Amino acid sequence: MRYLPILTLLLLPLSAAAQNSYNRWDARPPDPIVPLPRNTGTRLPKPAPEAAPAPTDSVVLTTGKYLLLEVTPTFPGGQQNLLAFIKKNLKRPPGPKQHGQVMVQFTVLASGAVTGAHVEPGRGLSPAYDAAAVDVISRLPSYSSPGKRRGEAVAMELTVPVEFK
Repeated sequence: MRYLPILTLLLLPLSAAAQNSYNRWDARPPDPIVPLPRNTGTRLPKPAPEAAPAPTDSVVLTTGKYLLLEVTPTFPGGQQNLLAFIKKNLKRPPGPKQHGQVMVQFTVLASGAVTGAHVEPGRGLSPAYDAAAVDVISRLPSYSSPGKRRGEAVAMELTVPVEFK
């Protein structure tokens, strides 16, 4: 305790040097003001016309010069019915209750059938809960319209969150 005044006197020059460097940084002159370029009478090019909006049930993909329009698969009754089906048919596994979300990925074939349901890596809760989520997605009825690319029905992968509350 008696060495505190001596220690303070020894550290005082260091804190003053730190304060001076801060003040120098803060007191530097402002950047010069650059005047705007003079009007030379040339006109700016017209902006490109906006592209037509894509349908709400489609995803626009651009690759190079080509514009591809993909139509996502449609569940009978829409997305709300899909979530209602999952909520109605989801069975909580026995054991300790867990709360969370399991992200299940599956493929909707060109015929509308659901196949290949699996949990995205690292997006599950536990093996029992993951199996329950995959089971409910595997029991989904066929989609009313399959995914389309360039107007042709194609198989598409979808990901759906399965909530355990």
